Amino acid sequence: MLKKNYIQPTESYPNRLEKETFDYYGKRNRGPLGYIGPRIKGIDVGAARYYDINQDYTPLELCTTPTEQKDYDFGGYRVRWFHPLTVTGNAPVIVFVHGGGYIAGTMDRYDKMNRRLAELINGIVMHVDYTLSPETGFPTALEQSYHVIEYIYHNPEKFLIDRDKIAIMGDSAGGNCCAALGLRDKETKYIKMAFLYYPVLDFTRYSADTFEIERYGEMDDFVKAKTLSLKDTDLTHIFLQNNEDPSDELISPLLSKDLRGYPRTIMINAEFDFLRQQCEIFCEKLDEAGVDVDYYQYNGTFHGFMDRLGLFESCDHSLKVVAKHLKEYFNL
Repeated sequence: MLKKNYIQPTESYPNRLEKETFDYYGKRNRGPLGYIGPRIKGIDVGAARYYDINQDYTPLELCTTPTEQKDYDFGGYRVRWFHPLTVTGNAPVIVFVHGGGYIAGTMDRYDKMNRRLAELINGIVMHVDYTLSPETGFPTALEQSYHVIEYIYHNPEKFLIDRDKIAIMGDSAGGNCCAALGLRDKETKYIKMAFLYYPVLDFTRYSADTFEIERYGEMDDFVKAKTLSLKDTDLTHIFLQNNEDPSDELISPLLSKDLRGYPRTIMINAEFDFLRQQCEIFCEKLDEAGVDVDYYQYNGTFHGFMDRLGLFESCDHSLKVVAKHLKEYFNL
């Protein structure tokens, strides 16, 4: 049976927002307007990636365990390996795929989060620095990430991992990639667990056209605008560059007609997120297919809280949830 968990913020404002969330977004500087460049395939990638190098928040270093990290070349793209020095071998591993709409996101941006995650699971984290769009498109991120999983499965000693304890984790677009990996891996079954943070699950118009804002309850204009900010975002021309069918299950996992055999899944979501509705439906479909799935919703916050370590309490709390479920599932 689908298990739903709703996490309340320690302190919130009358508009239901977590205090840190409201304070952050109320002061946030959106950055310079106008062209930054360069332009690639008609896209101003400088503007799209502005916050990758101009973050308007500073994640805290919550990891206290000495942790080694090393970059590996996987043939044109990198993978960053996070290794707590307490780990000597046969450890669980989380293969992490970052968000950013497939057009932005860097390994450096998630470093502190990944070190903290590796500490909490007392295992290995491997962050895939897949090739971004518009330089490439579907299915590059999916195939690069799957190649990493396949490679570490066949070379576990090199990375100090137990190949029977492979999990995947991704946020937003990275969550889309991980959701698709669960389908891509149906036959090989290298992946045992999937941790999906507010993933994009539908690149068609279906979810936007059937969206019901009433399910979110009363909201003031600020919260409503932030909640709907992703509703009409169209990345298909950037991500789907060769007229791929957006209803393909590896692009829109929500539309998969057969989810049987999908890995154990933990869905982590934000209360005020346009993607919340499709994530809820996906969990219901997983449950109907007999998949062991848990749903966590962090109330009072928006899409994108996962990498705000030390800024939003939902970030570190959710990483502890990930560690708890991983250890329980793998009997650690």
